[in-house]
Amino acid sequence: MTGTFVSLFFNKRNPLISLLCITLIIFASSRLSFALTASAALVWVYVLTALAVFATSPILPREGKTLVVGFMASFIASLFLFALWFISPLLVLEMRYLVMLTPLCFLGTFSLEKLQSARIVSVARGTVLEACVFSGVITGFSLIREPLGFMSLTVPGGAQGMIELFNTSDTTGFLPLGIVSTAGGALLLLGYAVALFVAALKRPKETL
Repeated sequence: MTGTFVSLFFNKRNPLISLLCITLIIFASSRLSFALTASAALVWVYVLTALAVFATSPILPREGKTLVVGFMASFIASLFLFALWFISPLLVLEMRYLVMLTPLCFLGTFSLEKLQSARIVSVARGTVLEACVFSGVITGFSLIREPLGFMSLTVPGGAQGMIELFNTSDTTGFLPLGIVSTAGGALLLLGYAVALFVAALKRPKETL
């Protein structure tokens, strides 16, 4: 699992796409309801796209393969939005941009080469693991940002697209940690998280 964490945070194959993954982490983690919806979209897109690529690999063109896979992932993400529309149309309007970033994150973090010699069980297990790691990061950030920044906690559902589990923002006019709810605060939080992660990776090597 450590290798999966490293490949997600320190992807060298396409740094520009990795920046889009950071965008997804920042904006999807502002609310727990957004984080849970984005997590479901990640698992949906990662698993179904990997299985589709695995099934159609014999007929996929060698040149332009990434473009074809990108169209497949975008179509699968559109199906997720279509299914979500029947649950909460307002949540679709709020999340459509973030959900459509998931195909780009798939292309930037998932290695298509390992599908050539893998079995369908290992493909499903590997994609679920990567999607869950990515989803865990987003959900973990949201559990810090929303309670500290908005003094509330929400889950998907309801007529407004989200249901508040609690909201104490009206009891005080001063939010000392409200900065974490902004994009700048999310970048600072991400920087601290990456620094701690790198320090944790280097610690065993230094003790040898």
